[in-house]
Amino acid sequence: MAEVVASTDSFRKLAKCRPHDGDRILEIGCCFGQCTVILAERAAEVLALDTSKECVQLTSQRLHEDQLGDRARSERLDVLAHPELLRILGSCDPPFTVVFADIGGNRELNHVVELLELLSQTMPMLSYVAVKSEALAETLGRAPLEGSRLTWWQELAQQVCRKKQAKRPMQRILQRPVRRTPDGTEICRFANYAECSKGEDCRYDHAHCHCCGAVGHYARDCLRVEETDALVGESTYSLCSPVAQRLYSALTAGGRQLPKNKAEATEAY
Repeated sequence: MAEVVASTDSFRKLAKCRPHDGDRILEIGCCFGQCTVILAERAAEVLALDTSKECVQLTSQRLHEDQLGDRARSERLDVLAHPELLRILGSCDPPFTVVFADIGGNRELNHVVELLELLSQTMPMLSYVAVKSEALAETLGRAPLEGSRLTWWQELAQQVCRKKQAKRPMQRILQRPVRRTPDGTEICRFANYAECSKGEDCRYDHAHCHCCGAVGHYARDCLRVEETDALVGESTYSLCSPVAQRLYSALTAGGRQLPKNKAEATEAY
């Protein structure tokens, strides 16, 4: 079940009436923690995420002041920038059963649709999702009647997928970190993830893998690169990335069981 609202007041009303005692809740976009406190008062556990360091700190402080630190915690993580985080969350035991998502009330519709698609692909045990999004609420108001909504949603998700695939692919390659060979030469990211137009005239290294550093293959063929993400159609970061390790540490500190290796993580999907 999923519910979409446009206002903060409506979102917090859902937080007061939808969760149950045994629910384990993932909150995406905790802001300053007001809704986090409401959720923590009603659920067994809450993991609150936000991209802002200030928001995470204020949420943690609010939980401590309300003596809810044993039931909820906040972490600075961006699940849209790192889709592998949702794969980790989806493989937890016990699983998260509820998601409350507010990634910006007026955030671009594409981002909200992308998040919902990622949730459906990576967290199969969810029983309820609440979304605060002005853009999605307005779009749903123009959607067809109940019988045709599934087809309508699938078409909307496909449109988002196509836009994301076409959006500045070269810039996305350059967003990957600079890595160097043992002699200090920068490894060519274009050769590793697509094609380098300069070929033999390129001043960067074309022999080493940008992912593992070995000679003889490129990152797009490297076994250490995470499987292709079904929504965006490109490789995500490895489950061994620093941001993934931070999430692993946060979850294990909360007593969760996690896959011991990458193979176990992908078997769940």
